Amino acid sequence: MVYETSYESGRSPFIPDTKRGYWANPYDFVYAGLGLAFRLDVFTLSWYYLMQSSVISYVPAYLISLFIYIIPFIVMQSFLGQFSSSGYISAFRLTPLFKGIGYVSLALNICVLSFYSIFAMVPLVYMFASLEPTLPWGCEGLKKWTHILMEWEKINVCNLYVQNETYYSHKYLYDEHHLPSVLYFKTLFNDINLFKYESVAKFSMSWQLVLCAITVWTIAIIIFYKFFNPESFGKIIRYTVWILLGLLVLLIIRFSFLPGSGGVYGSFFTLTWSDITNGLASIPIYGLTAFGPGWGLFITLSSFNKFTTNIIKQSWFIGLGQMVILIGLDLLANLTEQYFSELTNYNYFSDAEYLWVLYLSPASVMTHMEWPNFWTILYYFMLFLSGMLLITTQLYTILTTIFDEFAALRERKTEVCMGVIAATAAISLYFTSNHGVIYFVVLLTDTYITQTLINLVLLLIVLWIYGRVRFQRDIEFMINERFSTWKINILRFVAPLGMLMALLFGFVSAFYQHLSTNIVIAVFALIFIVIPWLLIPIYAVYAMRHSMGSLKTRFQRSCTPNDWYPVEQEDRQHYEEAMCNMDITHQLNEITDNDISSI
Repeated sequence: MVYETSYESGRSPFIPDTKRGYWANPYDFVYAGLGLAFRLDVFTLSWYYLMQSSVISYVPAYLISLFIYIIPFIVMQSFLGQFSSSGYISAFRLTPLFKGIGYVSLALNICVLSFYSIFAMVPLVYMFASLEPTLPWGCEGLKKWTHILMEWEKINVCNLYVQNETYYSHKYLYDEHHLPSVLYFKTLFNDINLFKYESVAKFSMSWQLVLCAITVWTIAIIIFYKFFNPESFGKIIRYTVWILLGLLVLLIIRFSFLPGSGGVYGSFFTLTWSDITNGLASIPIYGLTAFGPGWGLFITLSSFNKFTTNIIKQSWFIGLGQMVILIGLDLLANLTEQYFSELTNYNYFSDAEYLWVLYLSPASVMTHMEWPNFWTILYYFMLFLSGMLLITTQLYTILTTIFDEFAALRERKTEVCMGVIAATAAISLYFTSNHGVIYFVVLLTDTYITQTLINLVLLLIVLWIYGRVRFQRDIEFMINERFSTWKINILRFVAPLGMLMALLFGFVSAFYQHLSTNIVIAVFALIFIVIPWLLIPIYAVYAMRHSMGSLKTRFQRSCTPNDWYPVEQEDRQHYEEAMCNMDITHQLNEITDNDISSI
C-alpha cells in the first residue's frame, strides 16, 4: 500500500460515493466554468470602474492574469477535485490539518448564495413589469407615478433640458438628469435616498422582490428535485450557456445601433497611458471573476470529470472563454453609459448606474428602441438566466460537497436538498429590503478578501506541505502529460505576490465601505472574515487531538494525506503500481523532519 489510511491515523475513513456519476459530456466541465463568467456582481463593485481600460490594454492584462493567477488556480483546484472525486471538504484529506477550510467554505458559500440571489430577483421584477403594455419606466408610464417624485427627481431623460441660452438661465443648471428605470426601482421601497449610503431610509421590504425571491427558490427546488445528477445537470448548464451566449451576441448587436456606439468602439481600441496603468493594476483583480461567487466551485465541478481528463487544456478553454464573455458584458455596460452621456450632454445622475449599470439603467435605454417591451423582456431574461445559472451551480456544489463528506446523509438527499434551499431562501429575504439591496456590495468585498486568503493557504497546503514533487507527480500521472516545474514555480512564487496586492486593495476598499453600513452587515462581515480564521485553527487542534501518538507524531499525521487515491478501482490499482515502481512506499505520504523545517 502506497498511501496512509484513515485507520492508521485514528480518523474515520473516507467513504466514496459510488453513485455520484460523471459528466455526460467531457466538456460539460468547460461549460460550467464558462458559466461562472456570468458572475455579474463584479460590475456592481465601485473599484471595477476605477480600473476600466480599453480592450487593447485589457486583453494583455487579462492574459497576464490568466498566466500567473487564474489558470494555475483553476488547475490546482481541478486537480484536487478530479484526483479525489470529491467536493471541497473531502478533498482536504490531502492535508487533514486544514480540513476546517472546507467546513468554513461550506458555511461561507451558503451565506454568499443568500445575497447572490438578488441578481436573479431584480431582473425578474423588470421582466414581469415589461409584460405591461406601457413600460412603467417609459415616458408614458412615468406620468402615472411622477407625482411621488421629489422636485429634483423630476429632471429625467423624459424631460431633457437642452443646453442652450434658456438652459443656462434655468434654476436646474447644476442638477443631473435621473433615469426613470432607476426611479422605478426606488419606488419599490418608497426610499428616495436608496443609493445614498449616508441617508438610506428606515428598513422596508419590497413585496415585488419578495414574490420574485419565492419564484427564484421555487425554480431551484424544482431543478434539484428533478435533475440532481451530473448527467442531467450538465445538460442544463450546457444549454443555458449556449442560450446566454446567443442572447449576449444579439443584444450587443442591437445596442451597437444606439447613438454614441461608434465612440465606444473607438475608445476600445485607443491606447492611453491611463489605460496601461489601469490594466496593470487590474491584473490581481481579474481573478475575482473567474471562480464564481463562492470558494471551491472548481474543486467540486471537476470531481465529475473522468480521472484522465486533461484539466490543463480545459482550464485554458475556460479562461479564454471567460475573457471573451467579460468583454461582451463590459461592452454592453459601456454602450449603455455612453448612450446616456450623449443624450444628456454628460449631465445625468450616475450614482446608481455605477452600481447597477447592467441591471437598472438599460431598461431606460430600451424604451427608446422599437419594440421596447420585446427587447426589455429579452434583456432581463438573459440577466435572470445568468443569475439562476450561478445560483444553481453553487447550490449543486454545496449539496454535492455535503453528501461527499457526510455519507449518512446520502440516503436522505431529497430532505437535505430541500432543507438547505429553504434555509438559504429564508436568509435571502433580508436582501429584498432597501438595506439589503444597498449594503450587499460590502459583503462582496468581504467574501473576496476571505476567498483570496483561502487561496493563499491552499498554495501552502498543496505546494509546500503536500509538496511540489508529489503534486507534480500526481498531476502527471492523472493527465498522462508532462507538467513543467516552471509552472509550479509560478504558483509558488509569483501568484502569491499578485494575491497579496489584491488583498491590500480589498482591505482598503472594505474599510471605507464598512464606514457607512448597518449592524446587520457588520454581523455578516464577522461571519465572512473573522470567524473563519478562528475556526480553522480550532479544527486543526481538534484534528490533532483525534490522532494518535506524541504531539510531534500527531502533527505529522495531521499533515499526512489520508485515503488519498483515485476512487475508481482500476485507476487506484494503476496508481499503486506506478508509485511502487518508483520505489515509493509510505514515505509517499509522510512528512519528514526536513520537510517540516522547510515549511
